[in-house]
Amino acid sequence: MLNINNFFNNIPEILKPWFPDDKPVWFILDNISEAIKKIYDNNRDNYIVIKENVFADKTAIFDECVKIKGPAIIGKNCEIRHGAFLRENVIICDNCVIGNSTEIKNSVLFNNVEVPHYNYIGDSILGNYVHLGAGAKISNVLLIKNKKEKIEELQKISAEGKIHLEHKKVMIKMPNGSWVSTERKKFGAIIGDYAEIGVNTTLNPGTLLEMDIFVPSSVSIGGYFKKSYVFPKNIIYGSDV
Repeated sequence: MLNINNFFNNIPEILKPWFPDDKPVWFILDNISEAIKKIYDNNRDNYIVIKENVFADKTAIFDECVKIKGPAIIGKNCEIRHGAFLRENVIICDNCVIGNSTEIKNSVLFNNVEVPHYNYIGDSILGNYVHLGAGAKISNVLLIKNKKEKIEELQKISAEGKIHLEHKKVMIKMPNGSWVSTERKKFGAIIGDYAEIGVNTTLNPGTLLEMDIFVPSSVSIGGYFKKSYVFPKNIIYGSDV
């Protein structure tokens, strides 16, 4: 599978069991609730129980109007700011900032991550020192094409009139043009250490960024980007530069 070392220089100690060499990089996304339980059980003296299945290091700071649905675990010196919403199965390691109106669901944040303003993070892993600019979003579900036709077809065979549309499993487009299946209907992004994501940028389902990548503001990207990939200047400055 994909090489974990291309994404992370150092995996936090508490997370190392969940990044085995013989599993996909995103293996932990299917096991976050179990990981939270084991991390807490092995380090009980370090955490305060905020509410059922919500654990926080004693040094973590919480502003007013923070909403957390467990299971969740929050590390040392984290700052959870006003209006943050943690929605089940969230691991936040040390020295992280979760900001105003930022929503996180079924995701893992390594050390020193900053997601401070109006961000959405779903079914994703963010490496050390990753920073999302204001309004940057990580989409985790593929859109449904030909939705009207599919609904009408299901209405013909549904006795109760209840419609459930199936989402496709997320695929990752590799640099050589091949595709890798995540085997997950919900999958956002794997973001390597030190990434900078510009304001109002969207990472579409199945985005993988190796280390040291700078993504400009107000763009929409998807696929696999290798270490130190440089986006074309015309994305930022215009085609005449």
